[in-house]
Amino acid sequence: MERADPLADFFYPRGVTVIGASANPTKLSYGVLRNLATHGYRGPVYPVNPKGGAMLGLRVYTSVAEVPDPVDLAVIVLSADRTVEALEACGKRGIRAAILIASGFGELGAGGREREEQLREVARRYGMRFIGPNCVGVVDTYAPIDTTFIRTMPTQGSIGFISHSGAVCGGTIDWASAVGVGFSRIFSLGNQADVDAADALESLAADPHTRVAAAYIEGLPQGRRFVEVAARTTPEKPLVVLKAGRTPSGTRAVASHTGALAGAEQVFLAACRAAGAIPVDNLEQLVDASIALAYRRPPKGPRMVILTNAGGPAAVGADALDRLGLQLANLSPETQDRLREVCPRGTMVGNPVDMLGGPMPEHYAAALEVLLAAPEVDGVMVLFVPQAITPPYDVAVAVGQAAETAEKPVVCCIPGGGGIRAAARALHAHSIPHYITPARAAFGLGALWRYRAIRERGPSTFADLPALADPPAQVQEVVEAARAVGQEVLDPQAGAELAAAYGLPVPPSGLASTPDEAAALAERLGFPVALKRVAPGLVHKSDAGGVALGLEDGRAVREAFARMVGPGEKGFVQRMAPSGLEVIVGAQRDPQFGPLVMFGLGGVYVEVFRDVAFRLAPLSEAEAREMIEETAAGRLLAGVRGQPPGDIDAVVDVLVRLGRLMAEMDEVAEVDLNPLIVGPAGKGAWAVDVRVVLG
Repeated sequence: MERADPLADFFYPRGVTVIGASANPTKLSYGVLRNLATHGYRGPVYPVNPKGGAMLGLRVYTSVAEVPDPVDLAVIVLSADRTVEALEACGKRGIRAAILIASGFGELGAGGREREEQLREVARRYGMRFIGPNCVGVVDTYAPIDTTFIRTMPTQGSIGFISHSGAVCGGTIDWASAVGVGFSRIFSLGNQADVDAADALESLAADPHTRVAAAYIEGLPQGRRFVEVAARTTPEKPLVVLKAGRTPSGTRAVASHTGALAGAEQVFLAACRAAGAIPVDNLEQLVDASIALAYRRPPKGPRMVILTNAGGPAAVGADALDRLGLQLANLSPETQDRLREVCPRGTMVGNPVDMLGGPMPEHYAAALEVLLAAPEVDGVMVLFVPQAITPPYDVAVAVGQAAETAEKPVVCCIPGGGGIRAAARALHAHSIPHYITPARAAFGLGALWRYRAIRERGPSTFADLPALADPPAQVQEVVEAARAVGQEVLDPQAGAELAAAYGLPVPPSGLASTPDEAAALAERLGFPVALKRVAPGLVHKSDAGGVALGLEDGRAVREAFARMVGPGEKGFVQRMAPSGLEVIVGAQRDPQFGPLVMFGLGGVYVEVFRDVAFRLAPLSEAEAREMIEETAAGRLLAGVRGQPPGDIDAVVDVLVRLGRLMAEMDEVAEVDLNPLIVGPAGKGAWAVDVRVVLG
């Protein structure tokens, strides 16, 4: 389905004005003007500088008001204190798109953020969109247009690149130009005061020349929207994401296990899962995955072959493939016989296929054709370690010609320095990804395999969420009652009532202020019961000796109450749940991506073992089952060593209901159901400790 490009004015303007243009080659504004004038843009370019005159053969206008029609885009290269005024002038002139290059805004703190808000106010008033500030600009190699001051114009390709860092943009473009990798569009977003990563991704989704989107992200002001846009995009175009700031630089106080476990890394991976995105750990992986996805189709299966002239690198490549969920194919006798016919004498025709030290380019081409025709092969990694006899460039050309039109993916590793750049360019010209190590070549194949799994899994529930219902009336009553008495953390009874309102399974319970009240309450609930101390600031009751289990009569309840509960405190009396496996189900509200749900092995050691899985909420039953299967707790529930399986269906129901609660109840910041006791299959599950933190 064809989509409208929300940022078309940035790439197909009828005219561009550069405000703050300079004739000084050492100025950034000169670089912007030079690139617009010399990198293929076919529309008129209007430099603006109060001095007037001419630059690069172009007339210079003294103000934007003097610029003639047509003009749709302004590139403002002025100091921060003059940028707001210039954007206002563009709005009055009728320009509806602007790129703001200057730094000195939100990255400097409160004063800079105030200046950014002034920019947004101007944009709202005139119906404008702007990119930046503190950015490099944008490039489209097909329009073509280059509003950056980066010296090199990328070649045409099918990778759309989003980056918050201008330096990352510049370095990536320089590398790509050296090895022959092309781009469709490039966004340098800077501070994202207006246009953000979600807007840029929508633009790449609509761009017919973009086959894969790659993103370097430092922050997502609309993280939830980015995930929703990605979920609509990734069934058709893969998305590779590198996010900075995924590891903790310090600690923070949290009131729940979920908050302690839901670090930036876990939240980011949950967001990628919902988005259908491929997360990577560094810039090398961002590039390696992107070129593989841009050039080759995903494999139909995991069976790979390594075609090589060196045993050591092949062994490294085989290990890397195995770690990525791929495997070496078992070559049939027929395939091995055909390889003997076309390979040098002495070739080892198992897998890896090792042609030893002296294969010629024609040997690589012939062997590759045999392997690509073999039904037991799903993809090929070609390794060539340069030696004195055969030029790497000739091998690259032979591999490229043999594999360019193949349905099965082929990647090629030719290690080396500057001497192999011509070989890299030759491979990329034939749409064969080039890598300088076997592990990176394996990673490229692994990215293709991961994208196949994403396509098979289908779009996330985020792609088309149903309308959310109003929270049950009794939930609002519980929250309002807690707020009325200043509770940030609900007492156990209020937490149980809130959970029950969403259909979560909680045993009958109540609060008592005296030993006699506790005993009478236990009689009504039915023995045996548990008694738990309720006191301000008491988080982990078992650590403080605040839990008594299996109380069989009123006398035992009174004695436990007198022993554990202090003056002014209360006792939480709860009917004992049946025995079973203890797991934890939790939820937290992330500032970037919104609510997410956690599942893992429960009890007192949850933060020690950290056996947990996360998903963004709300989630489907299928997603709930996936997160259960990812954990050791899920494997225990499935039944091990003759143990009967647990009630996985009941856990799925709890996860889905808790996700719904978090999606509907903005007032709730964190929830822990720890433990959730899971009985045998068909016997249900019980949330015996419900901890709810209000936001």
